[in-house]
Order: sequence, then structure tokens, then C-alpha cells
Amino acid sequence: MKRYLFIVSRSPYGSSFVLEQLETAMVAAAFDGNVSILLRDDGVWSLQLDQSGDAIEQQTLAKVLSGLPSYEIDRLYVCAPSLQTRGVEVDQDLGFEAVDYAAQQALIGNSDVVIGGQP
Repeated sequence: MKRYLFIVSRSPYGSSFVLEQLETAMVAAAFDGNVSILLRDDGVWSLQLDQSGDAIEQQTLAKVLSGLPSYEIDRLYVCAPSLQTRGVEVDQDLGFEAVDYAAQQALIGNSDVVIGGQP
């Protein structure tokens, strides 16, 4: 089974890129991929409390993230320095583990396929 790491580094709103990336992760998991998600840089805004995508006529990303475990995607990580830099308050119900740079390097090194997008 291939190990996939999806690195989400873009802001959750303003384009459909993050939603499409998460949907791709769900498809990989549906085909028996071992999928992990890492949010970093502006991607950490996806974990912000009290999101309302409806206000800008987009799907609320926190709702999508909360559905990941139903696709057996339960290896969820967030860059601790990115959270601190942006002052993001994380919705703890989403189950993301904060990791430092060394842990992120280990995640990347232990993955067969790394899929990411730069801002």
C-alpha cells in the first residue's frame, strides 16, 4: 500500500485549490492508499474556529476536514510554527496533531508520494 502525504499550504478560501486537494486525498484513501494530511503555511487557516464558508458562498473547509476520518484518513498534522506565526486557534474536534519541522521532515521522508501546492 502506498503512503501518500498531502501538504496543504494555501489559504482555504479564495480558490477551489484546497478543496480539490482534499478531495484528491479522499479518492486516494478510497483506493486503499495510506493517506496523511499536513497543513502548513496559510493552510493552517483551515483549522480556524467559527468558519463560515456560506458567507462567501463556498463550502466551509472545517466541515470537509471533519469528514476525513470517515475515509480512513486519520493521520492529520498541522505545522506548529505556522499556527504560532498566524495566531490561529485550532478547532480541537478536528483531531490535528501539531508537529515541528523535524517531524514534518520525517513525515515527508516516510511517504512514497508527496503531493503539495505552494502559495
